[in-house]
Parts: sequence; C-alpha cells; structure tokens
Amino acid sequence: MEECLKSEAKFLTEFPFKFDYTFNDLLIDSTNKKILSMKIYNLIFYILFPFILLRGLYKSFKYGEKLSRNFEKLSIFKNKKNSKSIILIHAVSVGEVLASRKFVEEVKKRFPNHQILITCTTQTGSATIKRIYGNSVSHQYLPYDLRFFIKRFLKLWNPEITFILETEIWPNLIDQLNRQKRKVFLVNGRLSEKSFKRYKLFLPILDNVFAKLDFTVCQGSEDLDRFVDLGIKKHKIKKDFSFKFDSISIKQEKKIDFINAKGGKKVIICASTHNPEEKMLIDAFELLNDEKVLLILVPRHPERAIKIQKEMIKSQKEASLFSRNQHKIDFSKKIILIDEIGYLENLFSLADIAFIGGSLIDHGGQNFLEAVKFSLPISSGNSYFNFQEIAEDLIELNILKTADTSKELSNIWKKQLSLTSNEIARQASDYLAQRQGASTRTLEHLPL
Repeated sequence: MEECLKSEAKFLTEFPFKFDYTFNDLLIDSTNKKILSMKIYNLIFYILFPFILLRGLYKSFKYGEKLSRNFEKLSIFKNKKNSKSIILIHAVSVGEVLASRKFVEEVKKRFPNHQILITCTTQTGSATIKRIYGNSVSHQYLPYDLRFFIKRFLKLWNPEITFILETEIWPNLIDQLNRQKRKVFLVNGRLSEKSFKRYKLFLPILDNVFAKLDFTVCQGSEDLDRFVDLGIKKHKIKKDFSFKFDSISIKQEKKIDFINAKGGKKVIICASTHNPEEKMLIDAFELLNDEKVLLILVPRHPERAIKIQKEMIKSQKEASLFSRNQHKIDFSKKIILIDEIGYLENLFSLADIAFIGGSLIDHGGQNFLEAVKFSLPISSGNSYFNFQEIAEDLIELNILKTADTSKELSNIWKKQLSLTSNEIARQASDYLAQRQGASTRTLEHLPL
C-alpha cells in the first residue's frame, strides 16, 4: 500500500490534466482526407473518463475489492518488474483466462527465461488468474486505454512480446507497442457480427489499429473475413480453432462433496446464466413438475446468487445456497444456487443435461464446450453469436437444442432427460478430437 501511495504522489505530478489538442487538430487532413483519429479517440476517452472511473470505483466498493486495486488501472503499481524480459498476455475476463490456460503453458515452454505478466480488466478475471497461477506469473489490471496511462505501463514493464486474446482491441495500447517496435499479436481472435458492425462504425477514429498488429490467428472463416475487412492484411492472418477446445482438457482445482448419492435423481445444470434468465429457467423447471429432477443454477457472476435467492423467497420459492451447505450438493433439494467460482467442471460431471446461459438474452451466449466434453445433451437460447460456428456445429450434430421461451425449454429438457443413447457421446468425442491443438499451433503460426 505504501508503494502505491508513493506512486500515486508521483503520478499526480505527472498527469496531464489539460488537453494538448487544438481545434485545428480535429479538422480533416486536406491531404490524406483522413480524420486525425487517435486525437479524436483520446479526446472522447478523456471526456468519458470521469464516468468510467466512477463506475469502476462503484463496482469495487459493491463487490468488496480493495480500493488499491483501482490504482493499477491508473498505472500505479505495487508489482515490480524483475530482471527478466517480459511476455505480456492480456485476457479481458474469466472466459478468456480459462480458455488461455494451455496457451500460457505453451508460452512458458517456449520462453522459459521470460517473466510472464497476465493482465485483465475484471474482478472475476483477476480472481481466476490468482486461483489458477498463484505466484507463478505476475498479474495486475491493464490500465485504462489513455495514452498517458499506457505509456507509464509500458515504461515499467517494457514487454518484449504482447499477446492479446480474442477481441480486446485497445487503440492506444496497440499504437504505443507499434511505435516502440514491440511485437503485438492477436491470438484466438474472434469477431461476432455484432462486434464487427460496432468496429466498422468506429473504424475512422481507430487509426487503422488492426493493421498495426504484427499477426493475427483467428478462430474461424467468418472471423478471418471480418478482420480482413477491418484492415488486417491477408498475409498477416491465419485461421485455426478456438483455444477453448484445448482448455476443456485442463482440470479445475476445486472438488465437490456430496451429502448423499443422486438416489435416482437427474440433474439439470444451468451454467453461466445472466439476469433475467434465472427466472425463465426456474419457470421451465417448474413446468417439468418432476420431483426426481434437481436444478443447479450457476450465475455467470456468482455474487448474484444471494439476490436470486431473495427474489425466489419473495415468490415463495425455495433455493439452497451452495456455500451455506458446506460446499456440498444435497440431492434432497429442488434448486441449488452456486455462489462461488471454481466448481463448474465438477458440476458438469454430475449433470445429465446442460443449459448454457447468456443466450436467452441478447448477450451472445457462453462457452458450450465443457458440456460437450461430458457428452451432455445441451440447450440454450437463440442468442449465441459469441460462439456462432460452435453452436451451428452442435445443432447440426443434434447435440444442441435451442428455445426462446420457458415452455419450449421445458419441452426440450423433458425429451433430453429421457435420452439413453450413447450417440451424443460418440459425436461429442469425435467433434472435440478434430479441433484440439490450436494453443500449440498458434505459436508456430506467429513470426516470433
């Protein structure tokens, strides 16, 4: 903390509170007919920054995170760089952190004499990094993408190579790495139609940021076409499969105890759910009206579990909190809410069928592959654009069924719970085996 305060004092003497842009800077260049994009981008960020900062402070306070962690987003660090060269790996949140585990292992093997720094931007992502890696890597939040913060960050860490995961395109970060002639790669890249349209809209003020990447390895053909349309040269991009196919082979650390055997009960696990999906899922479960079925709800943000329970109590419905039952699954219950992270793989191994959340709302869905690994019949809503190709593959293989309403979902669950065939297991095994290995191949694709 003392180090943070010292850094904060120095920071306050350095911060450029005044804008260094004139009106003329914002005019269209009459020669190139291009907007002076980075200056406009930074000006917009400066204007929005107080609101972004206040939102970050509010979330830290709400979820009990140490206030000092916010200093990291302002380029005020307590972590120290050692004498080794730095490899920077940026993964925005939990999904990217989990997906990149095998890739991080491969980077460590390839660069055994380097210090690995993993950054993220969310509290859940940070907690997951600490849980998985402990002290084997350095970790902190990536600073806000303002030029001043990024320059301070790069001055301290001076990464030799930077790997950015999926779609974390931060113009100032990439621009400064490019200016310093440091290699920066986008790996496991994906770009949904929704994200593509958003980037396309703001492309004029992003200063050709995609072209500044040294190389990109993306997840699918549609992703490749979209990245090329945004400015990446065809000789600087290659297609492979998602890292998520490799991450599913890595075990979770935490184990679950059971109060008793399943006792003939079947289990529906609803993974990575978002508000208001839980209400729709509970309604679907009640429509089943089957005492021999247990519903396990796993909110994407586990701290929401208590709120969900309170809302259920108001509706005269009962649900048991996982942490309040000594981290054990009691099969005598009807509904269990998982309010801690780190148990999902064990829960999938327990389940008979799975629902994947973020799909009954316009969120784009969450990862299907852990459920595929355990050969589970899967259901979801129709919003799965974050995993478009995977979802379409699973629908074609008859592993995934989609619904828009609680009634439709209940009917799907009823049919899936009655399945006894091993056909899904065979299809799932073949599907995964054909797509693994991207984490290793990616390093072979890159001009390191």
